[in-house]
Amino acid sequence: MDEKTLVQIAIIGCGWLGLPLGLSLQKSGHRIVATVRSEAGCAKIRSLGITCLQFELGDTLTNEKFVPIFNSDLLILNIPVGRNTTSSEKFSANMGDLLRQAADSNIRQVIFVSTTSVYGDQDTIISEKSPTIPSTQSGKINLAIEQLVQQYFAKQACIIRPVGLVGEDRHPAHFLAGKTKLAAPNKLVNLIHQHDVIQCIESIIKNETWGHILVLSASEHPTRKDYYTWAAKHLNLTAPSFVEEQGQPSGKLIDASKSLAILSINLKYPSPYDMLN
Repeated sequence: MDEKTLVQIAIIGCGWLGLPLGLSLQKSGHRIVATVRSEAGCAKIRSLGITCLQFELGDTLTNEKFVPIFNSDLLILNIPVGRNTTSSEKFSANMGDLLRQAADSNIRQVIFVSTTSVYGDQDTIISEKSPTIPSTQSGKINLAIEQLVQQYFAKQACIIRPVGLVGEDRHPAHFLAGKTKLAAPNKLVNLIHQHDVIQCIESIIKNETWGHILVLSASEHPTRKDYYTWAAKHLNLTAPSFVEEQGQPSGKLIDASKSLAILSINLKYPSPYDMLN
């Protein structure tokens, strides 16, 4: 897609990742239509110069106020499956309705922000070509939505599967600080910085990287014990303690090298240790 012909981008779910993405795309000259669940959230986004609509998955899509979404050229789906999502069937059905409406509208391309949880707990190196074996509800729902995206937009979609997201105001070390007897000290850490996810999405749009499923991760994968002990010290937090466990590093290791090559991207934060400097 020629950037000059890309008039409008709709971002469904303009939160922690979607808002800075929208601001960056707007700075590049795109018109942005964003959605959030609350009117207070909408007011904040409008104050930044972005058109925002209050929208919750399951709302009546034929409502006239949603016309700007379906008059967009590109739809970015960034609705995370929350811990309170009790019905995978309902969530998937609502996403299916949204994609069906999008397919019948002016929208030409879709980017879906999925997750590497679709790979489950495989103890191996994972790439974009690895089999999907989701073991969590989130993984199963995201895989179902991926299939809907491919059903309705086929070669005009790009699915990205980022690992755990980190940003200046968000780091998992805060959740682990001070905890004791944590399991899996030798499990590998898979993280990626918010900035790098945004630059990957911008590359997809600029270079028309449609028809792909991509994994996004930093290149370095320390163990949980090594990394979160270090991170707590760096953030002046109480370090977590882990159970003693012998053996080599374990768990899935997300290898994003091929995906990053497709995107022609060099990560700004290739190591989790870079993300706190």
